[in-house]
Amino acid sequence: MKLTLDHTQRLNLHALLGAQRADVGAIRAIWGVQDKIALDAQEEKTLAVTREITNGMERVVWNPALSIPAREFELTDAEVTRLKATLATWDSYAAGGDRRWLEPLLDALFSAATA
Repeated sequence: MKLTLDHTQRLNLHALLGAQRADVGAIRAIWGVQDKIALDAQEEKTLAVTREITNGMERVVWNPALSIPAREFELTDAEVTRLKATLATWDSYAAGGDRRWLEPLLDALFSAATA
């Protein structure tokens, strides 16, 4: 499946995937998806990405006034299944704050054509 993701979707998906609890094999698969969608060094610089450590947990922060073009990613069926499962089981969404990046992603992943 080809999936076009903007930087907000990429950063948030990376964080959601990183919060998953799983066995070693699943963790390696998660890392593969994270590596595929991660911002490169130039993209991070353009967005002024910084990392904060709070209570031992890393939080990625970027300048919301800056942006980069969306990128298309080719995902395997297994990667799509992993993303769907991650999104379907996440219970900490903020209905208002997450809608801008989450709704188009849910539409793309859970449309009748990709179900």
